[in-house]
Amino acid sequence: MSSPFTRSQAIAVTWSTASCHAVRLCAEGQGARIVQCWQGELGKEGASLAELVLRAVREVGADDQCYLVAGGNGQGWGMADLEMPPLKAEELRNALGFELRKQTPLPPEKLRWGYRVLPRVPGRASRRIRLYYVRTENWNSWLKAMEGLHHADALLPAPVALDPLLAEAPFLLPGDPPADPGYAYAPSPAGRIVQPLSGEAPPALSDTLPEGLCRTEALEKYPQEERMAFAAPILLGLYAMTDALGHDQSTAIPLPERFRARRHLGLKALAACLAVALLAIFAYGAAGYFSGHALQLRQLEQAIRKTSGELEELQRQNDPKYTERASLLRQELLDNIPTGPDFPTVLLAVTREIPKTHWVADPFEWRNGKVSFRIQGPQKEVELSSRLEGSPYLGDVTERLSTMNGGAYTQRFELTARYDTPLEAQLRKNREEELRQKEEERKERERKAKLAEEEAEEDWEESEEMEE
Repeated sequence: MSSPFTRSQAIAVTWSTASCHAVRLCAEGQGARIVQCWQGELGKEGASLAELVLRAVREVGADDQCYLVAGGNGQGWGMADLEMPPLKAEELRNALGFELRKQTPLPPEKLRWGYRVLPRVPGRASRRIRLYYVRTENWNSWLKAMEGLHHADALLPAPVALDPLLAEAPFLLPGDPPADPGYAYAPSPAGRIVQPLSGEAPPALSDTLPEGLCRTEALEKYPQEERMAFAAPILLGLYAMTDALGHDQSTAIPLPERFRARRHLGLKALAACLAVALLAIFAYGAAGYFSGHALQLRQLEQAIRKTSGELEELQRQNDPKYTERASLLRQELLDNIPTGPDFPTVLLAVTREIPKTHWVADPFEWRNGKVSFRIQGPQKEVELSSRLEGSPYLGDVTERLSTMNGGAYTQRFELTARYDTPLEAQLRKNREEELRQKEEERKERERKAKLAEEEAEEDWEESEEMEE
């Protein structure tokens, strides 16, 4: 019996809302073995989920050459096994898009979906298809968790990777005890059936992995009840070591370009440089044969030195330490992107709207984008709330106080520093256009009134001249 694995090793990492687990597997005989494993809790091991995932992959010894499959938490996704007639790729995708509407009430534009073509059942002409889908907001949160990784070959929920490796065995995955003990994905003629576990006895890792498929001695450092949490990454790691991963990449939910693996760049660059060097040597020989000038030799030596320098630069960029530092810097820049106006911008926007007859009665308060201030003046400023609301940097304006004391009106306002939504920006634009039109109409009326006054004055002067 030949080995079911086509790759010698693979890495898998999974996470939930509270923890992260990673394993590194290697092929051994007819099965596999866990070489390294790691688990960490969010809040203890890292400042963010992205840093925890990056540390998990680094702890198990990941590099750019190793195949890596990631799996998000168990929220916001679903799958269904379907029997489909033999169809072309485009026709099959259109048919699955129609079937997707039967599986979930959510509209397709709020989902990311893909499918796997499972092995044929002997005696059946139809094809077995595993359709799976993820809510768009959950998919985006998974991508954010993977932001620090150098590359990833696939991102999918662990149960989707079942079959054909574990086609004849039920697979158990833990839930969130004690309320959710977990689920069993049992095989059936119609596909995988999801069955909730009873919760009477917690499942063990030995109950879900067939004997001889994967050696788990590396997990003995963890308590028995914690080993079951590694079931999902073990399943994804076994899947990554089979040729099913390569077949499914054309039909799975596509990953962004930044996660695409760049393997063997150094060898490819070296091969390209050797090809350039061979061409250069051939050109030198031809030039020496036809001309015999030493100038050709100097030019070829310069080309070889330039190519060697480019090769060293490519090797430096391919260094895992360099790419890791670049990933962390990129994540830090993304985490520090401002989401709203800053204090000087808000202060300037409020100052522009307060009339010259009024003044701020006490310090201008700023608390995480929440603004509070009081103004005083000889009369109550009725339209100040609407003018503040019309600013593109202010919103949620509320007048909390309006009193009169000693001939001065005091008004207190609270507002939020935020950018206008597209609807508010359009309303503000319409309001400014309406005010502009009213101002033009007022000027036109004044111009006509002035012309009428001048004409009346000219008529009066003419009548005076005629009387004289």
